[in-house]
Amino acid sequence: MSRTESTISQARRLCHQLFFTSCVKEKRQGEHEALLRQRPHWSVLKKEEQIQKIDQGESIPFDITLPLPARDERAGSDAGVNLFWELFSCQRCGRCCFTPGAGLYLEKEDFERIAAHMGKKKLQSLCRYDKTLQAWILRQPCPFFDSKSGCKIYQIRPQTCTKYPLHPPSPDMPYHLAADAFCPGAREFAKNTLGWWIICENHWAELLGRLEADGAQKER
Repeated sequence: MSRTESTISQARRLCHQLFFTSCVKEKRQGEHEALLRQRPHWSVLKKEEQIQKIDQGESIPFDITLPLPARDERAGSDAGVNLFWELFSCQRCGRCCFTPGAGLYLEKEDFERIAAHMGKKKLQSLCRYDKTLQAWILRQPCPFFDSKSGCKIYQIRPQTCTKYPLHPPSPDMPYHLAADAFCPGAREFAKNTLGWWIICENHWAELLGRLEADGAQKER
């Protein structure tokens, strides 16, 4: 990693530490709109290009990094997650449920909760046991999804389902929320919040200025 890249990474880390609360507040209040009127920004100038990239999630698996801070161990750090769920609109398409795949990992608590509802043997018949993970994997397409009524165990669904479409942050952007681009609702959220990046970038620029000034002072 070059010195410049290291400084940028440090600025983003500091941004997450110092501004995660104000960052969410500014976005909630729509402060990006005034900033976008003040200067050109890629979220406006290259909006169509960005939308095309996001829409590739329809057929190409990848995660979208969102302009909201990821949760960490600090109290109140779930502000970004909370704002996501406030604005996220599930399309109720069921794609995350009926798409064939490797299967859905069930936490021990998930398995016990669902088994108490329908019976252990019946649930096992809908799963495969992974000896490496030592866990039950629910087969996909999900046997609990109904094309007309949706999820048949919605109130006791697995933890993974309650968090979807959010995924762990990407290694390149570890301080931001990430969402599965396969989800139509996640893609709409990403498109509608492109302008929020100007707030992130303003904070990064402020911190970069401080870090560079500190570095220059130390070299004297």
